[in-house]
Amino acid sequence: MKPASPAYRASQFKSLDVTAVSQTWAENSALTPRSTEELLKIGIIRHWQTGQVVLSRGQSISIALLLLKGRLRVSVTTAEGEEQLLRWMLPGEISGLSSVFADTTYPADLVAAVPSQVLQIERAKLIELIGQDATVAVDLLRILGLRINQLFDTLADQVMPTLEKRVWATLERIARFNSVQVPGGVQLQVSQADLAQAAMASRQRVNQQLRRFQDQGLIRLGYRNIVLLRT
Repeated sequence: MKPASPAYRASQFKSLDVTAVSQTWAENSALTPRSTEELLKIGIIRHWQTGQVVLSRGQSISIALLLLKGRLRVSVTTAEGEEQLLRWMLPGEISGLSSVFADTTYPADLVAAVPSQVLQIERAKLIELIGQDATVAVDLLRILGLRINQLFDTLADQVMPTLEKRVWATLERIARFNSVQVPGGVQLQVSQADLAQAAMASRQRVNQQLRRFQDQGLIRLGYRNIVLLRT
């Protein structure tokens, strides 16, 4: 097996505990406990089963959604009818803020990846809360800023000059919010079909690239998972 090439490997995967990296990403993406507590007072809890559509792209909404339990899949469909996976929404994260504040439609499809519990917060109650509580307002602004940064990260991955770089950048991005530490590396809970959607390439081409990464000792392929290997 060939040694891993440093050109492909981000510094956090050399020696850092990636479980901690994932936890930090989730914590940064989530509201503070205080904000969550205040939102729980004014929201309504709904339950969604695997595969159920929570929101559709272009749907008019008057609610923000705070994920309490489970995981939601965030994607868009291209003009050619192909789904493009953007990310997963994790517990503690809130979605729909931009649509609620700007009174616009929801920009993506939101589907329950597993049985999920979601807090729905009506626009009028949310606006009233942030008008009365500056701490909650600042927390929501932080979340909106983080979403913008995540969007630019996704766009930067998609304009990588080669498929090789685009697939690797996508693997690193997914590792930040959907991975667990395993012996010898970091396991991404993602299928090759989802990875192909996220990298905007055909499944066949992505599979070929992943096998090249595996031959170079960078990754290990499994059933619906990919392990980024440490040097």
